Amino acid sequence: MMDNIRSTANNPFIKILLAVIILSFVLTGVGGYLFSSGVNDAAEVNGYKISRSQLEQAYQQRRAQLQQDMGENFAALASSEEGQKLIRQQSLDLLINQALLDQFAQNLGISAGDQQIRDAIFALPYFQTDGKFDNKKYVDLLKGNNIDADAFAEGIRQNLINQQVRFSIQGTDFALDSEVKEFAGLMLQSRNVRLASLDIQPFLEKETASDDEVKAFYEQNNQMFIAPEQFKVSYIQLNAQKDLNGINITDDEAKAYYDSNIDEFTAAGQKQYSILVLADEAAAKAAAEELKKGADFVTLVKEKSIDTFSAKQNGSLGWITIGQELPELAKASLTEKGQISAPVKISNGYAIFRLDDIKQSVVKPFDEVKTDLLAKMRENKAIDDFFALQQKVSQAASNDNDTLAPAAKAGNVTVVDTDWFDENTVPAPLNNEKLTQLIFGGSLVDENGPTGMNSDMVTLGNDSAFVVRVEGYKPSASLPLDKVRDQVVMLVKQQKASQAMNAQAQKLLAALKEGKGEEALKAANISFGNEESMAHSSATDVVQTAIFAMPKPAEGKKEYSMTNVPGTKVVLIQLDSVTDGKPTSEQLEFMTNLYRAQMGEEALQLILRDLKDNAKIEIFDKDYQ
Repeated sequence: MMDNIRSTANNPFIKILLAVIILSFVLTGVGGYLFSSGVNDAAEVNGYKISRSQLEQAYQQRRAQLQQDMGENFAALASSEEGQKLIRQQSLDLLINQALLDQFAQNLGISAGDQQIRDAIFALPYFQTDGKFDNKKYVDLLKGNNIDADAFAEGIRQNLINQQVRFSIQGTDFALDSEVKEFAGLMLQSRNVRLASLDIQPFLEKETASDDEVKAFYEQNNQMFIAPEQFKVSYIQLNAQKDLNGINITDDEAKAYYDSNIDEFTAAGQKQYSILVLADEAAAKAAAEELKKGADFVTLVKEKSIDTFSAKQNGSLGWITIGQELPELAKASLTEKGQISAPVKISNGYAIFRLDDIKQSVVKPFDEVKTDLLAKMRENKAIDDFFALQQKVSQAASNDNDTLAPAAKAGNVTVVDTDWFDENTVPAPLNNEKLTQLIFGGSLVDENGPTGMNSDMVTLGNDSAFVVRVEGYKPSASLPLDKVRDQVVMLVKQQKASQAMNAQAQKLLAALKEGKGEEALKAANISFGNEESMAHSSATDVVQTAIFAMPKPAEGKKEYSMTNVPGTKVVLIQLDSVTDGKPTSEQLEFMTNLYRAQMGEEALQLILRDLKDNAKIEIFDKDYQ
């Protein structure tokens, strides 16, 4: 197990997978990856379709993530054939693994209910003000990131299900003290190293690219030089906020609503309960007799309750809204403060309940709720009017499919015509998942080009709606060599320079291992830098990862290795010494949890590997094969 931990501790794929499985989708809109597919499918996983637009979105998000992580080094990675292939493969793997996990969870019967989703959203700090859920912040943040509320909720549901899968796997792993201590020593380990670099630039300056080499590279890597499909659309947008500004609700109307819906303004009554849980009926009856004779309820809870959680709270269940009690509690029928129930059968034994306190329902006065009520009624009226307007505009759009003019007239709005755009340059008003799916993967374009039809009404929440038609379409096509020649020349030179750089680095590494390194380094005009100490916890880039993958040097010896920073340099590594960490008790406790999570992650990888081996996976997009 420890060997596997060492090899996976800094595995970038696992970090990517974790990022997606947990909450990376929250502000990037990836919640819709598995919920719809268009006619242009890029892959299929046991029947789940992944559209080209979904895959392209994943690719762009992975690029953005790497750009943020790598900083100035990203440009070299993105410009190399190897780097682009890596990003494409990681993007596809993420979506395939997500589909496999979803299917695995379904087979296990794991699900997430609406209340769980609501609680999860309310708990997200992104949507809180002063520690409490802020609905306006929630709406504004989703709007600002072009995320549909339904798709976001579905993404939360998927995330909760995936977490349950992960936790169920992690919960089965047992960690030996010896393994945890070894793991802690590894994670807190430091290594003293010296580094020497071979930069690609000198090699690049020496390289040339012949016409034959340029032509061969272009033909072998034609997928790198494809212009994406482009669209030109026209659309109309309906906005409920415009209608809201013209709506007026009188105080009399608000008072009439208040009187007719008084329950909405009534704070429900609550009851505070305590519970004593016994293992069987005999024990419960005995405890009930003791209580009848005057025994103290809390004392019996501390002495006899088999439910450790409630016992730690002196049996308290807290306040429960009247009418929302669990069936067992409702069955106890407690109505008076201090009343104690007879034993009630529950799932893990028998319970005796006590009613500790009662809060009566309270009706909020009209003056207290009037301002909020007026705003709510205006909003509801706007929604009703907006829905009616949508129906009217939708009817006009379907009655005359050749143009948006009648629909625009019905909605008192203007038709907007866009310029050409692709999936990376979508105009801001249309940059929403529902609309991009409609345009890039929907029914508005067929094999002959634009269908010439208006779309159905597309609603975005309660305040915005669109009708779209595609006016022009350019399919994706290979760019001719003369259009990309400069780019191809640079890529050929970079490829040749990288090969030459790696070849020299391999020779230098061999010389170092043979004890002839000093002379070889001098001939190459490079040298090792000063010794520096690196902590395992800071191993985040490819060089540090390579350092901590090296074996410990023998006593009085040094270890040598090399690693390639794609598109920029090769780093030679001299490992002088290794010092294992000595964890404190607090660190050891933390490392125990981390180690169990790591074991669970390894188990998850094995499950994913097995699922993938037994899955029917078809990849239709040649760029990702």
